[in-house]
Amino acid sequence: MDLFLKQKAHSGFTLIELLITISIVAILLGVGLPSFVTFIDNNRVTAQANDLVYSFHMARSEATKRGVEVRVVSIGGSDWNDGWRVVANTNNDTDYDDAEDILMQWDALDGGGSLSIATTNSPTDTYIAFNARGALLPNNASFIFTLVPADCDAIDSRIISIQPTGRSSVSRGDCS
Repeated sequence: MDLFLKQKAHSGFTLIELLITISIVAILLGVGLPSFVTFIDNNRVTAQANDLVYSFHMARSEATKRGVEVRVVSIGGSDWNDGWRVVANTNNDTDYDDAEDILMQWDALDGGGSLSIATTNSPTDTYIAFNARGALLPNNASFIFTLVPADCDAIDSRIISIQPTGRSSVSRGDCS
């Protein structure tokens, strides 16, 4: 009978315990959140560089598979920030403008980064052409893309180069 008369003790957090826990969580978030944001931004820039390199590999592969010229074309003319597409003259009408000519398309860059191009021995900076052997057209051309992230103080830029043989590579660069 004494068991029923005794009051049961309530368990829970005191106000002091709750404030200490919130303080520890705030400190951990204050330390960890900036590095996590940098991690996400770095992965975004890496993914964008990999998308561009993949489009070059795909265009080169399609050119050798189809035995025709395949191009990586900027959607925005000389402004590659608007996105790009891999196109082939699939309907033999000597242009690359038809919807059926598009093999794959990438949208505009997100995250505030910018993509610029420098060409050597190329008549245009709006597209990159691969011949049936997988080499660049013209055969002495080379291209260097620079992908600069929005927060260039914390993240390195990416430099994507395409050699006359058609091979592409990515390296890190500074933002100056």
